[in-house]
Amino acid sequence: MNTWLAAHPWLYPALLHLHRACVGASVALFMARGLGVAAQQHWPMHSRWRHLSVVIDSLLLGAGASLWALLGYHPLQQTWLGAKLVLLLVYIVLGSFALKRGRTRRQRLAFFVAALAVVFFMVGIALTRHPAGWWAHLH
Repeated sequence: MNTWLAAHPWLYPALLHLHRACVGASVALFMARGLGVAAQQHWPMHSRWRHLSVVIDSLLLGAGASLWALLGYHPLQQTWLGAKLVLLLVYIVLGSFALKRGRTRRQRLAFFVAALAVVFFMVGIALTRHPAGWWAHLH
């Protein structure tokens, strides 16, 4: 057992709660901004919403990395974690195209839906701790 975890048993639940709260806030903000972009509104690209997204995602990343360190996880040993990290990169790229880089409204909407599908799959991986996510329970 990790000595930090043994000395500070409250740390794991606190970091896990922070991580989950940041996931919820990040996805909710992305959904709101994505729907705003789809409705061709200007507010989703305003600096305050972009900066808020960066703050939330930085806290999310920090909490996640702290959980790795605390639990001694390695993405190559825990394949579910490795899959989640690869999908995180896919989500970031899709989200960028959904909010800004997509050339047409239709493209941005398609990237938005794809990004949400990736998030849904990442949540399944996190909850099942299996790289197949939700599909792990289908056989």
